[in-house]
Amino acid sequence: MAFNIQNGATITASIGTAGNVSSTTFTEIPELASFTTSGGTSTVIDVVTFNSPYNRKLLGTKSIADIAITVNYLADDEVHQQLVDANENQTRIQLKLEYFQNPTKTEGFYVIYNGYISGDQLAGDKDSVITREFTFAVDQGPVASGLLPIA
Repeated sequence: MAFNIQNGATITASIGTAGNVSSTTFTEIPELASFTTSGGTSTVIDVVTFNSPYNRKLLGTKSIADIAITVNYLADDEVHQQLVDANENQTRIQLKLEYFQNPTKTEGFYVIYNGYISGDQLAGDKDSVITREFTFAVDQGPVASGLLPIA
């Protein structure tokens, strides 16, 4: 499989039951309103050496930034309500992000995280759609990641 340049129109986000391995069932989050990003950083340790004109850098622990999941909010949607409930009950869930190569969604890559919905916020205006942004706080690193389709 040879990948090409991708756009952000073919992303899906799904939720499942948290665990040490990838959930066996995921439910797609409908009405995504923005591109869902993911990625991590390492703590940078500045090593001062007094007999050297330059400091060294070492890398410490890694962390994954919170993930914003913005939806065009549907108050009666079962999956949107599951996200609201996960926030209110502080329930650990699994989030699967799939970035597809093309609109047929046959090739791409994915990443799965465990974490919590640590907050949500409604937004809107008289001339705009009501959105709800859920903040997903990643617990540790990826549970799984790889290429799609999964063999």
